[in-house]
Amino acid sequence: MKKIIIAVIVVLAGALIGLKYFASREQSPAARPSGQAQQTAAEGVALPAAATDNPVIPQESTYIPTQASGSYELLTMPPAIMGLKGSCEGGSPKEIMESHGKVWGYFTGRRASFDAKKTQEMYDFMGSYYSCLAAARQDITICNDLPGEAEKDGVKVDVSMSPLGSCRTKAGLFLFRAYIAGRAKDTQNCMGYLSDWNATNLARISPPDFCAAAAKGPEAIMAYTKEKLPDMYSMAENLLAFSRKACGADPVCLNNNTLWEGIKSGNPEKCPASFVPLCSALVQKSQVPCAEIVFEMSRKYCVYYKELVKGGGGFAGYTADEAKEQLREMMQKKAEEDRQRKEQESTTKQVNERVRKLVGKQSGN
Repeated sequence: MKKIIIAVIVVLAGALIGLKYFASREQSPAARPSGQAQQTAAEGVALPAAATDNPVIPQESTYIPTQASGSYELLTMPPAIMGLKGSCEGGSPKEIMESHGKVWGYFTGRRASFDAKKTQEMYDFMGSYYSCLAAARQDITICNDLPGEAEKDGVKVDVSMSPLGSCRTKAGLFLFRAYIAGRAKDTQNCMGYLSDWNATNLARISPPDFCAAAAKGPEAIMAYTKEKLPDMYSMAENLLAFSRKACGADPVCLNNNTLWEGIKSGNPEKCPASFVPLCSALVQKSQVPCAEIVFEMSRKYCVYYKELVKGGGGFAGYTADEAKEQLREMMQKKAEEDRQRKEQESTTKQVNERVRKLVGKQSGN
């Protein structure tokens, strides 16, 4: 009997060890997929990528962003924004979203719609708005509400062209600057920035050490960069632009420095015009300043829509076949209206003649 009990105990112990092993396997962080070969900042300054052959995945766990949950088929914005009025009839946020896929968008097919540049501008407005929300909440994962890369009917959209990419690029670097300035203290604001780095460059640093240095301020993060990424030091100096003196006459660097000074001082008025809503949202911790981005989006949409209607003979958002059908229906409607008008005129004429005859007979009597 004792041998049986001992055997049962041994079996149970083995099963428990096995369960702990598999549980630890499931809880271990998944390796982050390699990113793009080049990281580009919102201001247009690219950090050079190292050779991407046989990249080494860093051992430290890094921030892994959630996949985009937004949809091009059901493009929308927060309810509070959808209820705002537009700059013209048909130009409210709700109407702009409803016109997506018809009047503007990557997948409008053969419809009379905005050209690629104007469509990209509309998507960038959405990316900017959500990056502003991210600044207000100090949470870059808000960008994941937007659609990312997609392919449909032979049209392929890269993540860099998508609203998701626009949002993550702008919000990621903005919140990283705020993290260095001590105005966004959560480490995820640094990890979110690193999540867009390619695996090769990530392998050259320790993300926890990188973010620890960034939390100490400009001098510490630049010293860490010089030690671990010496070939990228000058680029980082230009991109982060902590010193106006280091910029010389470079307009991009000077613009970056203006943004840094605005974030560091907590004075939105010091930020470049395109970043004032984000700077205000960061300081106020409110999404209210973000509405200005939507108002500007509405103003631009109204201008572009008016141009489209004028150039398309009033058939904005229609395919050629739909326009022909719409024109046919309009002509039928007009013909019917003309027929009714002629019948009305004929009836009125007959009634008037009868009245004149009746009045003439009465006068003769």
